[in-house]
Amino acid sequence: MPLQFTIITPMRTALDCEVLALQLPASEGELEILPDHVDLISSVENGELRYRPVVGEAKSLFIGGGFLQVEHNKILIVTDIAVEAGDIDKDSVEKAIERAQIALKNRDSVLTREEQTYLEGKIAQQLAMLDFRKNKR
Repeated sequence: MPLQFTIITPMRTALDCEVLALQLPASEGELEILPDHVDLISSVENGELRYRPVVGEAKSLFIGGGFLQVEHNKILIVTDIAVEAGDIDKDSVEKAIERAQIALKNRDSVLTREEQTYLEGKIAQQLAMLDFRKNKR
């Protein structure tokens, strides 16, 4: 029995298909979901999500942090980003990292602790995305 798999980002439904298996970085380590998996809710980390569609070869995406819900052979991931390696623009990502690092280092900046934490998280996400892209090329 296949699993119904959906990824939702703030901008779109990034993926909606049937899969035979799924591996992803969860908060407590690598997690694999197979048919008839126990119901589960977990946080998701930045990293590579690998899945095996019912038809075709295994595929992978970079996903950002978010949440996973598994319930009755349905998988839902809500994340801020889900992209294939070929869709990652290295120059844009590097510029985003540079801008965030400048904002963090600027002594005149009046960033709150929450804003600093957010920027640090975005830098980590962008670096992980570049690493994913590099490993898939």
